[in-house]
Amino acid sequence: LPMRKGLSSSAAVCVLIARALNETHSLNLSSEGIMDVAYAGERCTGSLCGRMDQAVAFPPGTAVRMEFDGDRVSCTPLKMPAVGAESIFLVFADLSGQKDTPTILRELQAAFPVACNEQHEVL
Repeated sequence: LPMRKGLSSSAAVCVLIARALNETHSLNLSSEGIMDVAYAGERCTGSLCGRMDQAVAFPPGTAVRMEFDGDRVSCTPLKMPAVGAESIFLVFADLSGQKDTPTILRELQAAFPVACNEQHEVL
């Protein structure tokens, strides 16, 4: 995968961390709850990620319809057609964006286990 091309690797790591914390601390978060925690964590690092990146919180093979209302996003899993029944087309675009995933991950790591500033306390 090309580096710094907006393929949501940092969002995937944030979802992984949120999911791990959910499991180890029995938080009983829904997929949407995991998305919210992952988004908040990534935004605290200074990343200008969008809300769609965290859709990886849903189980593999799940397509999700996302509805946005200000800062709130609601997700509805979609019933997918049987394999071979219909085609699904994916589009990848290079927007020439710049992100520094190592810096984002360093900032996330700095927030645990003890928050070092007010922004990290939110996590």
